[in-house]
Amino acid sequence: MLEIKNICKSFKYKQVLNEVSLELKPHEICALLGPNGAGKSTLIKIMAGLVNPDSGEILLDGNVKKTNQDIGFMIEGPSFYDNLTVEKNLIALSQFYPSLKKDDVYNAINVVGLTPHKKVLYKNLSLGMKQRLYFAYALMGKPKILILDEPFNGIDPISIKLFEDIIKAYAEAGNIILISGHGIKELESICTSAYIINNGQIVYHCEDIKKINLSEEFFKVVSSSGDAQ
Repeated sequence: MLEIKNICKSFKYKQVLNEVSLELKPHEICALLGPNGAGKSTLIKIMAGLVNPDSGEILLDGNVKKTNQDIGFMIEGPSFYDNLTVEKNLIALSQFYPSLKKDDVYNAINVVGLTPHKKVLYKNLSLGMKQRLYFAYALMGKPKILILDEPFNGIDPISIKLFEDIIKAYAEAGNIILISGHGIKELESICTSAYIINNGQIVYHCEDIKKINLSEEFFKVVSSSGDAQ
């Protein structure tokens, strides 16, 4: 289980997160929704270990999370080397995972359907193929937790179906997935639960979104101004 407890974060004089708490369980695919400026991006960066909170704690299986080895993520634009191929980019990044084997890299490439393109330079990939490479990077460390920020952005329906199948299989294997995105309907089709954040606080939680209309619940608790994300 991943527990986020009383997380607070401010930038200069603006408080972005105020006592945010949530729990994510194995097998769960959770949607994180919120209007622009709600604090969603800051929260997922803290969860991924990219930003430090001012206060609060993150627990994994009851213990304070000290490393990011158990977390794979797709957050904002990826930073890959333009003049390296798909496989060489991942091999280079695999050095950050001491226990990772070369077979793990190639397995991740295969899972996201990039094997036929493994010798292609990053700069020559389409946007959709770049998203697949980023997904492979998130998966190759075999993390217990996947944090995916708009993973379906810029990819075609075939790739969306592939990503959805991978995500569902990963959850079925006992892992935890948190997904944020602009399309509420898109997230409804794959997620099992949902949190909504607004003005730096969690304002809604549902453990089984199949029993609700997520769009309706969103607009009940969040001002209609701004785009859902």
